[in-house]
Amino acid sequence: MQYLPIHFDTRGAKILVVGGGPAAEAKLRTLLKTEANIIVVDTSVGPEVARWAEHGKLEWIKRDYKDSDLEGASLVYAATEDDAINAVIAEAASARQIPVNAADQKEACRFITPALVDRAPVLVSIGTEGTSPALARALKADLETKLPPETGEFALKTKQLRDKVKVIMPDLADRQRFWARIFGGKDLSAMLRVPRETLEAEVEAELAGRDESAGKVILVGAGPGNPDMLTTAARRALHAADVIVYDRLVSDGVLELGRREAEYVYVGKTPGEPSIGQTAINEILVEKAREGLAVVRLKSGDPLIFGRADEEIDALQAVDIPVEIIPGITSAAAAAAAINASLTTRGTNKAISFLTGHDAKGFAEQDWVSLARPGGRAAVYMGVGAARFIQGRLMLHGAESDRPVTVVENASRPNQIITYTTLRNLPEDLVAAGIKGPAILLIGYAERRSLTEKRLAV
Repeated sequence: MQYLPIHFDTRGAKILVVGGGPAAEAKLRTLLKTEANIIVVDTSVGPEVARWAEHGKLEWIKRDYKDSDLEGASLVYAATEDDAINAVIAEAASARQIPVNAADQKEACRFITPALVDRAPVLVSIGTEGTSPALARALKADLETKLPPETGEFALKTKQLRDKVKVIMPDLADRQRFWARIFGGKDLSAMLRVPRETLEAEVEAELAGRDESAGKVILVGAGPGNPDMLTTAARRALHAADVIVYDRLVSDGVLELGRREAEYVYVGKTPGEPSIGQTAINEILVEKAREGLAVVRLKSGDPLIFGRADEEIDALQAVDIPVEIIPGITSAAAAAAAINASLTTRGTNKAISFLTGHDAKGFAEQDWVSLARPGGRAAVYMGVGAARFIQGRLMLHGAESDRPVTVVENASRPNQIITYTTLRNLPEDLVAAGIKGPAILLIGYAERRSLTEKRLAV
């Protein structure tokens, strides 16, 4: 992040705009909404700028720019129609440590004015660090349709209610959790339109019914890693969580959807390395919930598929802690989608087995006889290290050596790799492709066209 997004207090500040043409006018349309003292310096200005000056919305100094104009300025906009002049102004302002914006000269800017969605007092600023103003405007147009006109009024309602909540809850962390419960798990667009009375009633009910000892745990499926594949329910749970207990394979993009104020607890397990045990994870969930916190147990993929969910549910229910489950898109489905294949195909397979390559005892034994039959299909999780074991067991029980196998590493993520091979060549081709996991082995699935693939000769 090169540019830090901040909201600048303009009350009584002097903002200098050098220029009076179209570039300056575009800047001024936003600046006129502030509480700053706006000074425009130029020998001539456009009709709109002149009209604003006539109505006292800004002061127009009718002459060429002087370096002395910078004295006392909090912000400077170099917005003449001459790039060379703008560069000189920007250099002079920077030398005085005054933040300056030079029109269409990113390298000369100390700050960039973002595209704004204005629902005062709610402001959504959109920046691309100067790389694509057109994209920022497109994002602005999209958000304009999603934030109703009542957004600003809703913010004013909550401002008044905040004072009341602050008296009852002097601790900042308690208040943050309170408002996360008010907003979390709801359709925000609909909530922004609720009457003041409805919002007040909801806040009163939450205050009256709050139990400091009542925590809960939500098992949330983080999906295969692409944040776009996260469910709406999962997003809402992350927003409302006080504590997020997450695994190694949960992507940074998904984690960023949680509140910054939440506590993040890493409990990832790395194959072959010392890691936290399941009993310790259960104890963390119980401890945090007993503190009255909303806990999200964030698991890669779907928590109900090889996620040891039963063990965590049993531990929580044993001490009467409420548990909720939000499923996620499992990696096998994401892998099949990556190769444009259906997991079940009419005339080929009426079922598919979801298998794990490892269990608590080592390599996992399966019903190899059924899997080896013609047309048998399976999606194997945690199967990279067990590839030779799986190959041997299937071929021992009669599976043809040229049965297709598709391997998808990091399904749905930018670094996704797809490798097509056969049962005969599976272990060697995994090594040749550099696949170490996390990967799904789709046994019985042949090559399909894909946007991202890495092919190996078979």
